[in-house]
Amino acid sequence: MTILRTLPFTLFLATFACQSAPHQEPAQAAASSSAEQDAEKQKQEAEEKRTKAKELANKRRDLDYAKIGVQTNAIERQMRTMTIEAQVHDAELELQKQKKELELHQKETAPREMEEHRISLDYQIHRAEESKEELAELEAMYKDDEFASKTKELVIKRGRRQAEMADRNLAVGRREFGVFENHTMPERERDLQKKVRDAEMALEKARLEKQKAMMELDVQQRQADDKVKDLELEIVELEKKLAEDKK
Repeated sequence: MTILRTLPFTLFLATFACQSAPHQEPAQAAASSSAEQDAEKQKQEAEEKRTKAKELANKRRDLDYAKIGVQTNAIERQMRTMTIEAQVHDAELELQKQKKELELHQKETAPREMEEHRISLDYQIHRAEESKEELAELEAMYKDDEFASKTKELVIKRGRRQAEMADRNLAVGRREFGVFENHTMPERERDLQKKVRDAEMALEKARLEKQKAMMELDVQQRQADDKVKDLELEIVELEKKLAEDKK
């Protein structure tokens, strides 16, 4: 009888437990899900902080390199400027040298050499004329002389040979003078003028190269300076974000 009386109450408790269990499971699941979300959120925030910290470290390192780049650009600018200015200076000196040589040729060398060749030609002309005059004198001297016919023939023959050689020498001298006056000297002057033009072109090229190099160096310097400024701004922004994350 006792067992039969207690059985309904036991069944009642079991039934109540079975009915109340389903109402407790959703709450526990919700609490577990919320905890997992919080943990995931904290994990993501920590990962973001690490990422930002790493990015900040990289930016600071890049800034150090960029500042070194500014210094090396300044050194390179100085070195290239010295080299280019030396090239321009050398080109200016070369142009001055070639102009002086052309001027010296026109005012001193050419007139002197022309005069030397004229003197040589005049000497040949005079020598030819003298040979003819001497031959004429010999012929006149021995014209009416009936004696010493062999001596007369020998002297006149020798005089004629000298006059002939003087004429031939004069002909060669005239040709040489013509070549020197019409070809040698003009060609020499053209060569000197060409050297002057080449030196002028070399100087102009050196000046243009200097201008181009200065423009390139200015751009490089501005780029290096801008890179430093950009990195400094980015570092400030990252530092602000990290400071806000700590709050």
